[in-house]
Amino acid sequence: MRMTHVVAEQRTIRRLLIANRGEIARRIMRTARERGIVCVAVYSDPDADAMFVHEADHAVALGGSTSTESYLDQGKILAAAALWDCDAVHPGYGFLSENADFAAAVVAAGLTWIGPSAESIAAMAEKVPAKRLVSAAGVPLVPGAELPAGLDDAELAAVGAQVGYPLMVKASAGGGGKGMRVVEAPAGLADAVATAAREAASAFGDATVFLERYLPAARHVEVQICGDTHGRVVHLFERECSIQRRHQKVIEEAPAVRLADATRRGLHDAAVAAGAAIDYVGVGTVEFLVEGEDYFFLEMNTRLQVEHPVTEAITGVDLVGWQLDVAAGGHVPDPPAVPDGHAIEARLYAEDPRHEDLPSTGTLRLFEVADMRVRVDTGVATGSVVSPYYDPMLAKVIAHGRNREESSARLAAGLRAARIHGVTTNRDMLVALLESAGFLDEVTTTAFLTEHPEVRVAAPSVETLTAHAVAAAAAAWRAAGQTVGVIADGSAPTGWRNVQRPGGISIDLMGHHAESLRDNGLTVHRRWHRVAGWQWGLSNLTDGIGAHDEAVIWLDARVTAAADTSLVSVVMADGARYDIDVSVEGEPDLELTIWADDRREHSWWQVRARANDIDALAAGGGPSAPVPGTITAVMVAAGDAVHAGDTLVVLEAMKMEHRITADTDGLVSEVLVTVGDSVEAHQVVVRLALEESES
Repeated sequence: MRMTHVVAEQRTIRRLLIANRGEIARRIMRTARERGIVCVAVYSDPDADAMFVHEADHAVALGGSTSTESYLDQGKILAAAALWDCDAVHPGYGFLSENADFAAAVVAAGLTWIGPSAESIAAMAEKVPAKRLVSAAGVPLVPGAELPAGLDDAELAAVGAQVGYPLMVKASAGGGGKGMRVVEAPAGLADAVATAAREAASAFGDATVFLERYLPAARHVEVQICGDTHGRVVHLFERECSIQRRHQKVIEEAPAVRLADATRRGLHDAAVAAGAAIDYVGVGTVEFLVEGEDYFFLEMNTRLQVEHPVTEAITGVDLVGWQLDVAAGGHVPDPPAVPDGHAIEARLYAEDPRHEDLPSTGTLRLFEVADMRVRVDTGVATGSVVSPYYDPMLAKVIAHGRNREESSARLAAGLRAARIHGVTTNRDMLVALLESAGFLDEVTTTAFLTEHPEVRVAAPSVETLTAHAVAAAAAAWRAAGQTVGVIADGSAPTGWRNVQRPGGISIDLMGHHAESLRDNGLTVHRRWHRVAGWQWGLSNLTDGIGAHDEAVIWLDARVTAAADTSLVSVVMADGARYDIDVSVEGEPDLELTIWADDRREHSWWQVRARANDIDALAAGGGPSAPVPGTITAVMVAAGDAVHAGDTLVVLEAMKMEHRITADTDGLVSEVLVTVGDSVEAHQVVVRLALEESES
């Protein structure tokens, strides 16, 4: 049933509170300031020195570190708006942007809400009722089923069989890939439902989940809409968002390519119909799964989307400006008749694609993503801290061109020129993806990263990797003051090793691309050369050094600066020179991390002074947290026998669950954490007793 339409009075926005953080807070400020609007920021304790806080006209400290203590506290945000006499609130995306109660509270406080009505938000807030509503408006749905409370295993299995496999367990509330699990077979359904419900409860305060047929070869296409208080809803074309990891988007582009004209028109019409059915006001997105020429409603996001810049690029529309205009009672302008060229957005995350997209935290020792060919929306800069409390996205990088080929080339070039030290990122994967034949020549689907694993493990060329390894070794040696901690056991898998070999001292490096060296049996060495001074090289340890000195590739390496960020010049055997920026952090006698890039390729390396894994366990070590986070489940108890790969503890960090597993067979001697505990990176969570091998 269509909602009753109410025409809002014309209002003037003079002072705007932005109830969000990071890059979206800065993006909203940019448009607001162009209109002479005073901007008020709110911030949590970890964000006290964030860019958006310093750039705001006024700022209010919310206190606390978690989202619950800060950006989700409605009372604190409304009090901040009252403190600076604001007349409007913009929620951005995430946090409270799709909270109907908050929207109603803002309006009740006499403020202008920059978004749809509380009723419209509520209509789309829970996916199950939303599907019923849009189905009544004639929009096709993916087959699925609700999960009533209290189902036993047999009843759950029956519902799963009715939907069919593979299927998706999805949270009814929220979005952003949280509370979602793919289930390939009946045996995994119960665990997936429990895990998704637990994650949904943590992220959204609602553990309700439902089942939906999983379409692994489908495309994820969404339509941008905008409605006003005068009853008009229009579309601004569609976006392709199929390339995802953990059910979260990585690449977005507009318009969608290789889409039949009839399907494209059907998507636009269905999106407008969905918006009109709830008297939608403001900017929103209707998401669909497309399989062949068929399309199915997925969900509606009643807010501004992360990927809105690509729509802005092909339409010339300032979507935040449209939000402000319609919230003040204005009319939606006529959208452009046809899109202008093609735009692609890449989400630059602090995470490691080579290791299951594990989030990375730390201080950005260098962050430069600036290129005249691309647009960069970011909330961080050199010196910013990437904390475990929020989404690990560092920036959105957007390129616009005459066609898809031109925009992808510009985006890849802009990303390649970035310099990022301090955290692991997906930058290399993004470049490899944008330049891959699979992306350029195929119809991309949500299975793209599964079908093209090569883009995840893309490594620099052998020559570049060699130069980076040598630069890292030179930087580490200098940072150590040309002295190293000696480990007696020459079999230690990582760290500085004082190995008395003819020709020099062996330095093992581990890190983002270290395995690429080891796959070829290579390690880094240093020696004194009577003419050139210190030299560095790569050698094959199976051939050794000295007697087989011809197996060593010796390179000149010169440290040319003394600052934390230094330039190392490496000259290859063929005369090719690499000028490599390096940053060194850590303690030389404990662990060093070296970040390196040459404006073309990026890498990071670690040098550790530690004993081998068995010695570490004997000294009280054990499986540890990969990143800071909160313990959500403990799966073992003291005395339990475990096998390598068994889940010991479940950790929540950056809104995602991470399973800490046993590295080896053994017995649990002690569990060091309980549910609800906060842990730091590398903190031991379980101690294992290893069975002594027979000798």
